[in-house]
Amino acid sequence: MQKAEYYLINESMVNQDVTEKCHEILHENIVTTPTGSKIMTITFKQALQDFGVRNWNGRIYDKDVVVNAIKNNPLIQCDINKSAWCGEMGHPIIEKGMNELARQMTIDPKLVAWRLSQPWVEGNVLMAECTTVPGEWGDTLMNRALTGFAPQASSRAIGGVDKQGHVMAGYTVITFDAVLRSSHAKAVADMSTIKANTFTIPGSPNTMSESAVPYDFTKDDSFKDFLLSENTSKAQINMLCETFDIDPMSITMDKKFLKMKRMNETGSQTIVIPLNKLVDMEYYNLF
Repeated sequence: MQKAEYYLINESMVNQDVTEKCHEILHENIVTTPTGSKIMTITFKQALQDFGVRNWNGRIYDKDVVVNAIKNNPLIQCDINKSAWCGEMGHPIIEKGMNELARQMTIDPKLVAWRLSQPWVEGNVLMAECTTVPGEWGDTLMNRALTGFAPQASSRAIGGVDKQGHVMAGYTVITFDAVLRSSHAKAVADMSTIKANTFTIPGSPNTMSESAVPYDFTKDDSFKDFLLSENTSKAQINMLCETFDIDPMSITMDKKFLKMKRMNETGSQTIVIPLNKLVDMEYYNLF
């Protein structure tokens, strides 16, 4: 970027070709391609839990109990059919005054990180295909996975255990959340299965952009027109002077020059603009 004392920051809807030719782009609000903008998610094979092994919470999940709890739950099956069975980033945090049961039973849309496919069994492990959800926590989960941080899963459910620690029939599965430390050692994503999904949003290739254009007000015709306009108010001049650190009480004009003082950290600087630069030469010669 070239050296300049002031830059005009423009936010506008423009044709991308014009933008790239005429401006230095500082930031784009939307990622664009020749076919439109894109949203990215990732899909991977995820181990949800294993069966018949005491987990770190002291519980043992038998395969038939878990599989039947998912298969026979009409709410979960309805969600799966709509590709909408989701889990949060982390288990719910129950705060004072909350209805704990209601919170455990509710999947908070603001905290959703992934959605899960119909689970299946491989050996003694319950598996599912998980896809990150666009947005804050889904993007966080995706970025962590792409940088080598393997997603882990933990079940959120309501039920009881017998004296040996086996989860009993009647166990109700709500979802599987993405956690930092699962209670099942095997409940980790298969990182070799990660694939990227790109969704194109159809529409115009135009984009909202932010750009910076160097500005020298002493050479700008619009600055001249502003100063000479009969419609320019004192408040507008004061605002302009404040923007450019000009002392409005210092502006003077004689037959040859417009003079003003600009204040900065080191003191004041006198700006002298010849009138023939502000006024068309033919008009100036009438003075």
